[in-house]
Amino acid sequence: MPHERSYKFGDSTLTLCFGDIVCAEAQVIVSSDDSYITMGGGVSASILRAGGEAIALDASKKVPAALGDVVVTTAGALQAQYVFHAITIGPNPEGLTHSEIVERTTRHCMQMLDVLQLSSIAFPAIGAGVAGFSYEDVAPKMAEVIADCLSRRRVSTAATIYLFDRFGRMSEMDFIRFYEEFAARSPKVAAHATQVIQSAPEPRATVIDLAAETEEEYKRRRLHNLRRLLAELEDQRAKLEQDLIACFASPGGEQETRVRRALKDNQDLRLQYLAELHSFSGPPAGQGAPGTSAGARGMTVFVSSTYRDLVECRAKVKDAISRADMFFRGMEHFGASADGLPPASLIVEEVRKADAYLGIFGVRYGSIDPVTGLSMTELEFREAETSKKQMLLYVIHEDAPVAAGLMEKDPESQKKLNALKAHIMGQYVAYAFKSVEDLGRQVLLDLQKLRDVPRSAA
Repeated sequence: MPHERSYKFGDSTLTLCFGDIVCAEAQVIVSSDDSYITMGGGVSASILRAGGEAIALDASKKVPAALGDVVVTTAGALQAQYVFHAITIGPNPEGLTHSEIVERTTRHCMQMLDVLQLSSIAFPAIGAGVAGFSYEDVAPKMAEVIADCLSRRRVSTAATIYLFDRFGRMSEMDFIRFYEEFAARSPKVAAHATQVIQSAPEPRATVIDLAAETEEEYKRRRLHNLRRLLAELEDQRAKLEQDLIACFASPGGEQETRVRRALKDNQDLRLQYLAELHSFSGPPAGQGAPGTSAGARGMTVFVSSTYRDLVECRAKVKDAISRADMFFRGMEHFGASADGLPPASLIVEEVRKADAYLGIFGVRYGSIDPVTGLSMTELEFREAETSKKQMLLYVIHEDAPVAAGLMEKDPESQKKLNALKAHIMGQYVAYAFKSVEDLGRQVLLDLQKLRDVPRSAA
């Protein structure tokens, strides 16, 4: 499959894959940390959330650690036996470069396998998160060091580098392009690649039916998406805290008030998601079993889109929902906050209350939520994607006529919009509409199909 590549070195294997390292089944999970192992962001925060405070308590006995060192702790509730904490942030009296830090920590981790008589290890892209090392440089450097170590080992060993697609924005072509660039930068490693067998994708319906998921499959998918959302919230919290520190130069101003409010909303939303991580004996609290709140008639459909470029589209979709004997729900029902934007927690709650999600993606990314750093539209989609509910997705066709004044003008927002569309088109079957009328016709057809989908409890 395009999400991973494997390389053989004698009886040992090195695998590069896009996935969540917390789910790894290796004996060792590697974390990238600062010299005090605070585990406050990125991969280390995800490991702490999954493994529990036992990891942090064990680590607190072994700090401060030197830059480039590796500290071994318990793995807590994780499946692994140990967590290796690679120290990538801290005082740098030796003047180590990023490349030298990556090489030193990676080699130390591999050496510790011999000491502890272990044969499997899962790495993140060391230092590519909070430490700020270049993602494109880290993977090749790590692979070269691991390959060298595997070539010398007498014991069959499985080493995996997890490259986390945190925002779920990479398409199949993005994965292929990454491995092509990796091969170009690490030809000695690439020469050991095993054959990749591609399987033909199974056809998927326009209405994505998640009702066939087992309860266990649903829990795994939701757990993965919750961790991804929490990682995004952690990063945004760090940015907001830096903004707050900058406000201390002139305390009491309007900017400080806005930042403090955003931090509080961020905390509320993180606590809400964290609570869900510990409540998988049934559906998330307050949500009820998916698909049981309404009959086939009277379903509530949450409509998500930007507004300015899709005003007519929203009106047409609203009409289709009414004709299908369903209820419309959308941004028009949000109460405004002091800065004119609905808080992220309110958006999440509105999406959850709906029986189905309908997303329309045009030529604008939309207003940015200061709590999460995502646009309101993307935040709505991510919550729907995380929840077990039916989704109907529509992306404007590249040939559809659009007024120049409606196009996204901010380069960073355009980049995020392109990534979001690529993810949707790569992971789901979305309808590409060419006009308002085309969209209206397809939405009505899909809503009628949606009414016929059995809505039994998961």
